[in-house]
Amino acid sequence: MDSNGQHFIIDAKECQAEILNDAKLLEKLLTKVVSDLGMEILNTHFHSFLPHGVTGAIILSTSHYSIHTWPEHRYAALDLYTCGNQELWPVLEELLNEMKAGSAFVYELSRGHESKNQPAIKDLIFTYDGSKKKDSERTVELRDDRGNAYDSIQLKELVEGQHNILYHGSSQFQDITLVEANDLRLYLDQELQFSSLDERHYHEALVFPAMEMASEHERVLILGGGDGLALREVLKYPNVKHVDLVDIDPQVIGLAKTNPKLITQNNRSLLDERVNIHFEDAKKFILRELQPYDVIIIDFPDPVDQVISSLYTIELFSQTAKILSKQGVLVCQSNSPEDTPTVFWSIGKTINMAGLNTLEYNVIVPSFGLWGFHLASHFKLPKIIPSISVQHQALTSDMSNLFTIPTSIKEVRGKAVMNSLKNLKLHKLYKNEIEKW
Repeated sequence: MDSNGQHFIIDAKECQAEILNDAKLLEKLLTKVVSDLGMEILNTHFHSFLPHGVTGAIILSTSHYSIHTWPEHRYAALDLYTCGNQELWPVLEELLNEMKAGSAFVYELSRGHESKNQPAIKDLIFTYDGSKKKDSERTVELRDDRGNAYDSIQLKELVEGQHNILYHGSSQFQDITLVEANDLRLYLDQELQFSSLDERHYHEALVFPAMEMASEHERVLILGGGDGLALREVLKYPNVKHVDLVDIDPQVIGLAKTNPKLITQNNRSLLDERVNIHFEDAKKFILRELQPYDVIIIDFPDPVDQVISSLYTIELFSQTAKILSKQGVLVCQSNSPEDTPTVFWSIGKTINMAGLNTLEYNVIVPSFGLWGFHLASHFKLPKIIPSISVQHQALTSDMSNLFTIPTSIKEVRGKAVMNSLKNLKLHKLYKNEIEKW
């Protein structure tokens, strides 16, 4: 029997909630798809949940077809895998129309022993006024209410300059744009996350000091970092046995696991068998019953709003301290000490108030300027910094120069405040300082 086949994984968004909550109607719609494709059904089962939601599966002689719905979010996840080479997309597109999907994110993979397993990715927008659907990969619409002024201008120039837009779409959390110019760049909500020209300066500085100071490396926790770049550096250490990577946005991780350019950049780190990926809010994940971690890496975005500010709180740092081993080391990206010095010191103060010893450091990342971090541990961190023991490109083996903070930045330390869920201040400080630039 021929093992080659096709696999479609679809995130259908902005669907009609009533349709997503009707198990009988969904069974009828999916059965019609199978019938139109001429496939043989072996068994079906659809189940309704209270108060809302449906899960359903159709077992085919050639494989399977499944759906899971969240009517309250107007979202459905579909999965169709079948042997053979018949054209599947037209009938799947019709199903999305029947579900009144406003948009859909589609992975199309070839499967089987001859497959090269390089997925095609579609990000589609549908209209229902008689006009033709649009493929949002062809048009990038930039919004005035997203990103900082500098990054937005830069992204607009890239888009208008006919550069290669590898991906553009929106998840329920953020806008996502992956663009290739003379480098590879990822933008989230129109803010630059990395440039392939110099991202190693940031990610090596984020990872290596903590890994070198920790006594063990067996268990590592990464909060954020869905692009897999910090993970790439962690996996250079041969005694790493288990990594939990927690990121709230499955669409970012899906892109980092499937886009060939991004896979090359992160060195397939997200596909490593030692890595366990959790699509979850970091605040919830750390409340689980967890074994202690030797290294914890916090790579959250800048605290541009109240939601992200709620991640940099004494409550979160206190909980991470509980799951950090006695000889373990935590590191937290802490924004630019040059552009937002009060934010930088306030993150350090909040970590310190959570009961951990802290040590600040910084690095120059050409795309961003001076960037800051805080190490933290249950023990007093040594002043003698170990050398890098694994392969590295951006940093020198001697990392001691990272721990020299400019005098002008030290002078702002006294203005630091503690950030807590009861009194969120970090996003306000960030806005005040960033507007000065």
